[in-house]
Amino acid sequence: MEKLELLSRIGKLSSVLHGGDLEKYNLTNESIIEMKRALDELSETYIAIYC
Repeated sequence: MEKLELLSRIGKLSSVLHGGDLEKYNLTNESIIEMKRALDELSETYIAIYC
């Protein structure tokens, strides 16, 4: 995965998870946990490759 694509994915997931309107998506708690896990995984990948 290229750096810009990885940053874009991190930014989008982070925006959804940390934005003020998460409730409007009517997501289950399991879905939110999975999204957080994916964000952590993408962030760890970025750190491992580019830092």
